[in-house]
Amino acid sequence: MRPSLVQLEAELSRLLLGFGLLVSAFEQKQPQALLQLQLWLQQAESLLGGQQHVAAAELAALRSKLLQPVYQNEHRGAVRREQLRQAVDLLQPAQQTLAKALAPVSDTLTRSRELLRQLLGIVQQSQAVSYQSNQSFDSFVQQIWLFISGHDQLRPGAVQLRSWLSQQDIWLLIAAEVEPAEFQC
Repeated sequence: MRPSLVQLEAELSRLLLGFGLLVSAFEQKQPQALLQLQLWLQQAESLLGGQQHVAAAELAALRSKLLQPVYQNEHRGAVRREQLRQAVDLLQPAQQTLAKALAPVSDTLTRSRELLRQLLGIVQQSQAVSYQSNQSFDSFVQQIWLFISGHDQLRPGAVQLRSWLSQQDIWLLIAAEVEPAEFQC
């Protein structure tokens, strides 16, 4: 089963949007800033690792830099200061690694949305699929997809979408893009 790019994009975006809070925590010298960064890195690493993305290893390597001072023969206060220095140094590379992992996912979803909008426009103009007020939205979405994937002229677009996305992601994008009122007779 193909992993969900829609879900991956949402989770990576959530992590990136939370990055400003991490920077602010270090800027304000909050005591929990280092722990917050470690948790953020672990979440990002776990998310990417679950998707078999090699950026997970990059994040693990960055996270390992936080451990270096712990294994040096220094006093506790010096270790903490060195860890904080290391943490501040790796903020930008960590953010860049996550942004770099997000870019191809976002590009694929953008191309998919554009193609889907074109296909939905054709389906709407053809009036081959209509939305009934007593019909469930899920069945309406599936009806649209069945029409697109079964129509000779629209099938190449459906094949292209299937090559980029899982079936679940296709349904999610259709649900996000379709306006039922435009399909009522």
